[in-house]
Amino acid sequence: MRTLWIAMLLSIGGYFVVTVFLHRSEDLRPNGTLSLILFGIGVLAVLISLPLKSRSLSRAVEQQQVSLVQQGYILAWAVTEVAALMGLADFFATNDRYYYIFFLIAALGQLLHFPRREHVVNASFKSS
Repeated sequence: MRTLWIAMLLSIGGYFVVTVFLHRSEDLRPNGTLSLILFGIGVLAVLISLPLKSRSLSRAVEQQQVSLVQQGYILAWAVTEVAALMGLADFFATNDRYYYIFFLIAALGQLLHFPRREHVVNASFKSS
């Protein structure tokens, strides 16, 4: 799971590298409203990923299924990745120079979802 987490974190960095090397169209105008909407979607996605993971982890402990731990983490990572994708959309759709904030939010969200061994141990089968 940590390998997958590292890959998801590096993909956010990859998105930023893409924006550094690709050039935007010259006819783009700043659109503060669209940037704000995309920012709201990105932040909301990161905030929603927290209870999604928590609910999945608690269900994994209840049912004693380790596979639900992995599913919960993958779901949280994918939802957190939405913030980075909104940053890419903001980069290509508007001329906003603060598009990199989306990548920072997504990376911070991914750091919050660092996979912990204790979640797997808690969901492991325990004899009574």
